[in-house]
Amino acid sequence: MQSKRILLVDDEVDFTTSLSRLLLHRGYEAEAVNDGRSALRRLAEGPFDAVVLDLKMPGMDGITTFG
Repeated sequence: MQSKRILLVDDEVDFTTSLSRLLLHRGYEAEAVNDGRSALRRLAEGPFDAVVLDLKMPGMDGITTFG
């Protein structure tokens, strides 16, 4: 069975690093980016099964990224 791909989007690097490690340990394929523009670029490269998106980020916030 192929692992589920999860994109983590949060400006707090420690949070995305910790959560990414936890998800990888649980068998998920997790990738982290730290701003909305990077998330949009990464999503354009290929699909993810889930996105964990911080709503309050400097620059492009989560609502703008999601919209």
